Amino acid sequence: MNRPDHAPASLLQAFSELTLDLQQLAQHKDIESLPPHALARIGKLLPFDSAWWGRAALVDGLPDEHSCYLYRLPPSYLPDWQSIRHTDVTVHRVHEVPGRAVIVDMADPDNGAGLNWLGRQYHIGELLCVVHIDPHTQLNNHLALYRAPGAPRFNQDDCQLLNNLMLHLVAAVSANQIRTLVAMRERLSRPRNLALAVCDQRGVLQCAERGFVDLLLNEWPRWNGPQLPMALDSNGFEGKRLQIDCSAVGDLYLLAARSRALLPKLSPRENAVAQCFGDGKTYKEVARDLGISPNTVRHHIRAIYSKLGVKDKARIAQLLHAPPD
Repeated sequence: MNRPDHAPASLLQAFSELTLDLQQLAQHKDIESLPPHALARIGKLLPFDSAWWGRAALVDGLPDEHSCYLYRLPPSYLPDWQSIRHTDVTVHRVHEVPGRAVIVDMADPDNGAGLNWLGRQYHIGELLCVVHIDPHTQLNNHLALYRAPGAPRFNQDDCQLLNNLMLHLVAAVSANQIRTLVAMRERLSRPRNLALAVCDQRGVLQCAERGFVDLLLNEWPRWNGPQLPMALDSNGFEGKRLQIDCSAVGDLYLLAARSRALLPKLSPRENAVAQCFGDGKTYKEVARDLGISPNTVRHHIRAIYSKLGVKDKARIAQLLHAPPD
């Protein structure tokens, strides 16, 4: 492993180029491919042999993983670490100073037999770790960079670099999730009738459109997040007023929510007409799409107004919880 040798001015330029590249990756990579590409790019400025990037909640002082990405490490690393996490000195050290990276020698006997064993198992000599606490979810975003025994040691310059870099990584992940929602909306046939969100496998919202929260509050008026108020899996959820479709992407879920409020009140044809008007279509467009005459469309829209107690098409769109353009 070769450590880049940068003068202060060139280091600042290299850091700026790295953050710009992370922004580009966030805009052009999908959720699953962002971590490996981002870590590979980071390694050009801050060399390391392997890494662990994830999100966790502290439960009784110990991390409980919500999402996890292992870079150049086998899947067995996580359960092996979990078996010694109660003795891992890294946990206390990084949470004592959130936002400030710490260096831990995994071969030092003073750092515990468990960490020594983990280092031997996975050929790790030293780690550099930082956590960032999400102010909304209180989950910690953590990144640990590992170097093999005999590799150049991490130093305080590396700590400072990772401290500043972590903020950009968190921002890149957020931007990437928002981009994913935008791309998902563009692929939908009825995008205005849905509200979209991303959550982890524990049901904690990572990002959401405003309409998504409104829909949740219709079903659960006292909900205040960020933990979803219901269990969720690949089958989604269907409640009295809300339906959520769910698709897994890596260790996250993409959620598409729609209101069920209209369904019990309208006939199938009326519901189809309401959905079309919710999409912003004209009388002629609705008639063409549904294969009926404009006069029949007008008959259905009068029936819809009567059943729903509304006076215009804009109110129908609101009832369908169409997120604002």
